[in-house]
Amino acid sequence: MKVARAWLKVAAALAAFALLGTAVIGVAHTPWGRPLLKLPLLSALAKRAGCPVGKIEAAAFEKVRTQRLQGDVGARQAKSHPALGFVLGQTERKDVQAWVQREHARCQAGFVASVLECESVTSPSTPKIARLRLQFDEQARLVAVDLFRNEGEAELVRRFEQLARELDRGVGPATAAIGTPALAFVKSSPLQTVMRTYGYRDYVARVTLMNFGKRGLRLRETYQWLAPPRPA
Repeated sequence: MKVARAWLKVAAALAAFALLGTAVIGVAHTPWGRPLLKLPLLSALAKRAGCPVGKIEAAAFEKVRTQRLQGDVGARQAKSHPALGFVLGQTERKDVQAWVQREHARCQAGFVASVLECESVTSPSTPKIARLRLQFDEQARLVAVDLFRNEGEAELVRRFEQLARELDRGVGPATAAIGTPALAFVKSSPLQTVMRTYGYRDYVARVTLMNFGKRGLRLRETYQWLAPPRPA
């Protein structure tokens, strides 16, 4: 148990460091924080992260995202591109804004104008979303959704199972799987993880259920779309 707790502390520390680094780099991309990018350490961190230093344009941010995604794509094409009830590559920002108003969600543009960040998004049929991040390309199309939920252990397991069924049916079979989606399995030890990955040529989704010990379970959902290559 001591070893498990030690690993949990290490994982939490690394996550906190990564979150802090992302936040600092984000602040440095605001007009008043941009001089921070002149600092050697921060500039190096931004470049290593693949961040378009000094720019927050949607096209540049989208280029970074698609480049990072290349290592996760597969050879087959997905049957569809679902994400939180939206369709990646088709749903436009105005449609998402209408959804935000209907749901009375607390959302605002992030450090990058093409990213919308939301907190505490409730839904009558699914566990509450603690954090939600939606990214749009230069054409205002929704291209990526990243969220996590942390309330109700049994509900999180059921949500994982529901997502797996929906993605299997709507997208195609999972291309990678880890663990058993059962509450007893996930709670058997800290850092226990259940994951399903859908790596397709034009769509990558990953659903991860993880035991954070005393902090409880976390369910993370990520969905990303890749536009078809432009004709030469």
